[in-house]
Amino acid sequence: MNINMKNTLSETFTHTFNASIGAKLVLATTLLSLATAAFAGEKVDKTIDTSSSPKVDIEHIDGKADIRVWGKPQVRVTGELGDQTEEFIFEKRGDVVVIHVEVERHSKSWYQKGRDGDDLIIYVPAASDLHYTAVNADINAKGITKAVDVEVVNGDVTLENIGERVEVESVNGDIVLKNVRGRLEAGTVNGDIEATHEGSTPVSFTSVNGKLDIASSSPDLSVETVNGRIDLSLQDVDSLQINTVNGRTFAKLGLNTNGSIKANSVGGAMEFVFQKGVSVQFDIETHAGGNIVNNISDEKAQKPKYGPGSWLRFIHNGGDANVDISTVHGRIEIDQK
Repeated sequence: MNINMKNTLSETFTHTFNASIGAKLVLATTLLSLATAAFAGEKVDKTIDTSSSPKVDIEHIDGKADIRVWGKPQVRVTGELGDQTEEFIFEKRGDVVVIHVEVERHSKSWYQKGRDGDDLIIYVPAASDLHYTAVNADINAKGITKAVDVEVVNGDVTLENIGERVEVESVNGDIVLKNVRGRLEAGTVNGDIEATHEGSTPVSFTSVNGKLDIASSSPDLSVETVNGRIDLSLQDVDSLQINTVNGRTFAKLGLNTNGSIKANSVGGAMEFVFQKGVSVQFDIETHAGGNIVNNISDEKAQKPKYGPGSWLRFIHNGGDANVDISTVHGRIEIDQK
């Protein structure tokens, strides 16, 4: 386990996210010629006819957006524009519906959250492919059955009853995912992630400073955090990868035949609870301190004659699966219930 994981995870995640947001803001600037003037505090209620499964591209600077599904092949925007909104773009380009809300960027506070921003309700067909980006905004979306891609700098994200694919990134904000289905990728720098997920496709979660509270039926999961607790409630797992620096990890799961778990930490404690009678080969190691607690068998951790560290290697109930857990100076505990 690389002790410099904290800097690597934080810098990589933040650089990737900022580059993505930056590219979209540049693109937005080129679209201003298509915009119509908007007045601060103006109420909007506009509708565009679409197919039953349109692509919807929303770029929002400040405020909040409540995205709802309805049974019409149309996209409708209602609500009130914010105090510094100066352009409102709502148009159809092929089968893509574009909703861009621009603010007065010459103001020194345009990027700061907390002002009176836009308050929008957006209705879309359930089978929409939604792409949403924002600088200072909270988003709540419910009922979209196809795909949702959300990128927010400062703001909370709440998604409910979403599938087939979900990608969510936030720099400063919490992410709440309720009954998400299909492929899932979620990441935040400073914020918590709470997710309930169903499906057999791979899922991944990344956090720098934030708690990860995950319940999933996916057999293939990847979890990374620097300073945040990890709580996992999983079902039958084929592959689970966990990387953490100082976060405490608790995982309760069923491990399939030929399944694999690889978990690494620097100083965070890790506890794994497997199903009763799990068949697994364990390879557990501490490098510069820490301790190993084995509640599955009578096997005891071994220590070198000279130097720090310890290890525990044993086969339980045939050894069909593999569990490889490593820490620098954290505590590792294994159990079955």
